[in-house]
Amino acid sequence: MNNYKKTVKTIFAVMSLTFFAKFLGFFRDALLGSKLGANMESDAYIMALNSTSIVFVSFGTAIIVATIPIIVRILNKQTQKEAFSFVNNLLNILICMAVIFTVLGEVFSKQIIGALASGFDDYKFQLTVSLTRIMFPIIICICITYVFVSLLQSMERFKITSIISLPANIIMIAFLCFFSQKYGVKGLAVVTLIGWVLQFLTMGPSLYKEGYRYRLYINFHDEYIKEFFSMIVSIMIVTSISQMNILLDEKQASFLGNGKISFLHYANILYQAITTTTVLGINTVMFPKFAEKAVNLKPKQYAAFITSIIKLMIFILLPMTAGIVMLRNPIIGLVFERGQFSHHATNITGLIFACYALGMMSFGVLDVINKALYARNDKKTPVLYGIIIIGLNMLLNWLLVGKFDVAGLAIGTATASTIGAALLLIAFKRKMGYLDMKKLLYTFSKVCISCCMMGVVVIPSVSLLNIYFYDKNLIGKIITVMIPSVLGGVVYAFVTMKLKIEEAFTIYNYFIKPITIKLKGNK
Repeated sequence: MNNYKKTVKTIFAVMSLTFFAKFLGFFRDALLGSKLGANMESDAYIMALNSTSIVFVSFGTAIIVATIPIIVRILNKQTQKEAFSFVNNLLNILICMAVIFTVLGEVFSKQIIGALASGFDDYKFQLTVSLTRIMFPIIICICITYVFVSLLQSMERFKITSIISLPANIIMIAFLCFFSQKYGVKGLAVVTLIGWVLQFLTMGPSLYKEGYRYRLYINFHDEYIKEFFSMIVSIMIVTSISQMNILLDEKQASFLGNGKISFLHYANILYQAITTTTVLGINTVMFPKFAEKAVNLKPKQYAAFITSIIKLMIFILLPMTAGIVMLRNPIIGLVFERGQFSHHATNITGLIFACYALGMMSFGVLDVINKALYARNDKKTPVLYGIIIIGLNMLLNWLLVGKFDVAGLAIGTATASTIGAALLLIAFKRKMGYLDMKKLLYTFSKVCISCCMMGVVVIPSVSLLNIYFYDKNLIGKIITVMIPSVLGGVVYAFVTMKLKIEEAFTIYNYFIKPITIKLKGNK
C-alpha cells in the first residue's frame, strides 16, 4: 500500500510539474498567436517546425520506449557503470546518425517541403524552406535530450524531466516580447533551435549528480545496441502516429487557404499540451514498472494491472474531454485572442480544439496498451494498428473535409484514433486471454453520468458569464474559464463519490483527506 501511495503521489507530482511547464508553453503560444496571428508567415513557421522537431520528436519518444526497459534491466542485473556505458554508446551512435540526417535535410529541404506543403505559393514555399534549414539541427538535440530523459526516468528521477522545457519557453517568451519585430520569423526559428539545446543542458547537473559522465565510446556489436535497433523502427512507427496525423491534416489544410494550417496548429498544440500532461504524467511513472510486471505477473494478472491504469485514464480524461467541448471558445480566447488573433479565429480554432479533444480518451488507451505490449516484447501488434489508424485518418480526411472544411480534419483524426483504440483493446484481450471489459464499461458509464451532471452546471454558467465578462478584458476571460471549471470539478467529484467510483475514493483518501485532516489539526 505504501508503494502504491508513493506511486500515486509521484504521478500527481509529475503531472503538476508538467502542467507548470505547459502553462509557460500556453503563454508562449498565446504570444506566438498574438505576434504572428494566422497568416502566411505563421503557416510557414508552423510547417517548418512540424517538418523538423514535430516529426522527429516521435523518434525521441521511440528512444524512451526502447531504451528504458534495457536500462532498467542493466541496473537490476548488472551495475550503474554498465548502464552508463550503454547510454554513452547509444548516445554517440545516435548523434552520428542525426548529423547525417541533418546534412541530408539541409540539402533536400525543398523536396521535403514540396511533399508536405504542395499547396503553398512560391514566396510562402521559399520562406518555409529557409526556416526548415535553420531548424534542422534540432534533430541532433532531440537525440541527446531523449537519451538523457531515458536514463533519468530509468533511475526514477521524473521531476527534472518534467520541466526541461522551462528554459526553452522562457527564452521564446522573451524573444516574442522584445525582439520579434526586429528579427521576425527567422529569428523565431533560431530561438526555437536554441530552446532545444537548453533542454538537454538542463538535465546536465542532475545526470552529473547521479554519477553519469560522458565518454566518447562506440560499439556497434554491443548486444544491447542490437536489441535497441531491433525495436526502434517498429516503436517509431507507432509513436509517430500522432505526428503523422498532424502532418496529414496540415497537408490537406494547405489547400484550404491562408490561416487554415495555423488554426489547426493552435488548436492541436493546446490539445496536445493538455493530453500529454495527463497521459504522459501517468505513463511516465508507470512505464518503468511495465517491464517488471510483464515478467513477474501471469497474463491474467498483467491484464488486470493494465485494466486499472485504463480505468484511471477514463476517470481523468473523459471529464477533461467534456470540459474542453463545453469551454472550447473561452479557453482559446483566454490563451490566444489578442493582437492579430481575432474573435473569428477563436471561434474556428475553438471548434477544431473540441473536435481534436474527442480523441483524448483513445490517445490515453493507445499509449497504455502499446507500452503494455512492448513490455511483453510484442512489436508487431502496435505497428499493425498504428498503420490502420493512419489509413483511417487519410480516408476520413478525404470524406469529411468537403463537408466540414478544416474542422473535418480534426474530426477525422479523432475518429480514426477512437476506432484504432477499440480494435487494439480487443487485440490485447485476445493476446492476454483476459481483459475485464465489463469493469471498463461500468466505469465508463458512471463517468459519463458524472460528466452529464457536470454539464448541467457548466453550460449555463458559461452562457451567463459570456454575457458579462468575456469581451471585457483578460481578467474577464479568466473568470469565464475558471468559474465554470471549478463548478464542474466540484460537481464531478461529488457525483463520482456518490456513484462509488473507485478512482474517486483513491484520490480523496491519498490527497484530499490528508489535507483536510491537517487543516483541522491546525485549528
